[in-house]
Amino acid sequence: MKSTPVLKYKVSQSEKLGRYLQAAKDLNPGEVILRETPITVGPITSSKDLLCLSCLRSLPKIKKVPQYVCSRCKIAPLCGTACEERGRHHTVDECEIFQANKLRLSASNIEDITGVLLPLRLWLLKRNTELWTRIESLEAHMDKRRDTPVWIDREESVVNVMKSLGLVSEDDASVLETLQRLCGVLDVNTFELRSPGGLDGLLLRGLYLEASLMAHDCRGNTHLTVDDNFQLTVYASLPIKQGDTIFFNYTSSLLGTLGRREHLLGGKYFECECSLCKDPYELGSYMSSILCPRCRRGYIGMQNPLTKFPFEKVTRWRCEKCRGSIGGRLVRATLNISRSLIDDVDEGDIEELESLTTKLLKSFHPNHFLMLALKQKLLAAYRREVSTPNPRKKILRKMLNACKDMHDVLEIVEPGISRLKGIMLYEMHLPLVLLANRSYSANEISPTELASRLEEAGGLLKKSLTMLLLEPADTPEGKLAKRALQELKGLNQNIIDVKTFAERPRKNKSHKNK
Repeated sequence: MKSTPVLKYKVSQSEKLGRYLQAAKDLNPGEVILRETPITVGPITSSKDLLCLSCLRSLPKIKKVPQYVCSRCKIAPLCGTACEERGRHHTVDECEIFQANKLRLSASNIEDITGVLLPLRLWLLKRNTELWTRIESLEAHMDKRRDTPVWIDREESVVNVMKSLGLVSEDDASVLETLQRLCGVLDVNTFELRSPGGLDGLLLRGLYLEASLMAHDCRGNTHLTVDDNFQLTVYASLPIKQGDTIFFNYTSSLLGTLGRREHLLGGKYFECECSLCKDPYELGSYMSSILCPRCRRGYIGMQNPLTKFPFEKVTRWRCEKCRGSIGGRLVRATLNISRSLIDDVDEGDIEELESLTTKLLKSFHPNHFLMLALKQKLLAAYRREVSTPNPRKKILRKMLNACKDMHDVLEIVEPGISRLKGIMLYEMHLPLVLLANRSYSANEISPTELASRLEEAGGLLKKSLTMLLLEPADTPEGKLAKRALQELKGLNQNIIDVKTFAERPRKNKSHKNK
């Protein structure tokens, strides 16, 4: 007799959150909460990328037209016959509507079709009554979007384009209203996805009916992965007690409070009031903190982080040490100047990047989101040198320290299982191993010390793998996990060899004494 699977979550409702997911049992870190495939997936609205409409991989352009198109509709660009036979995302309904409008559609205006592909695919699901009912239950925030710039943009880039291509009726007002609602559903509820393989930079969006009900917190308690078939898996990233809300971070964890809240208000239509947003110093991460221009010892945080007017003269930013304050306008000026400097820096020049880092540290906390953005540019430059045959020792040390700094911030803003933390831990082990081997070759450390340092690197790899092994094997992170496993195996063997070598003199001496 088959056992009934235990449901990990339930759908609840509240006035504040609307419908949301709640843990139906105690959940452990790494435990799967749900797996789901999207009801529709496609490129971001107004995308001009050429892609296979079946598998959604990027396609090369030959004289601005695709090399292979669907043999039935003669419109949809595809990788080839294999993708046509599978018919994964280029459905029969989609093929039929292309055929029905072949006088207005052609391979030459495929960019227009691609730009409205995602809302079109959602529109075509109206033929499935049960599914359409669930789509209509999703939040679209029509009252907050109507007649705003985003409403006008969707009218021009989606509604009018679909009308001009003959994909919808031009005169039915209810159809046009429905299209705007579908655009709202997509903007508010979809997840950002990568094209299969994740290496072509093509951004997609997918709509998952269950996962879209997760509530937001800037320090979520879930970790999400998506494979090349766009199956989304939601893991618990932290222990979640039965009855607790299941949270996902809708925005970037490496933005400061103002950036996160602005993104959420502009795209999701709510103002976040989570613990990270309410704390002037962001729970000790200091990601929005500026060095006090008065005492030069403390860091300034916004006195009221939830204010709607952070950069007004009357808005006070207060120092944690001297309790002095400055106005929001000075903060805004400092941010704007620094952003320009970071945007203009030569990302391939390590010395220029380091010089700018030193300069900006006179104004910002080392963990400020602008400093973290600069640190990521530095890490990319360090990686390039570390991949060369003989990287400089000082670069290895700087890369190790930069990775540690990033990891320490991520421990606060992405507690528990985290993809970024897994990558940072992996990257921390590389310079650690190289530095240890160099020190041993230069007779600076003993075999015992070498083994100890290699074990430290191995510990970082193991911790990294606890996170990266959750990633699907076909993703860049999944491939990194495979590489990390191979490197850990080699590292463990090196440790055994070094320890064996270190013990030989002691064993020989003991034998002579006998």
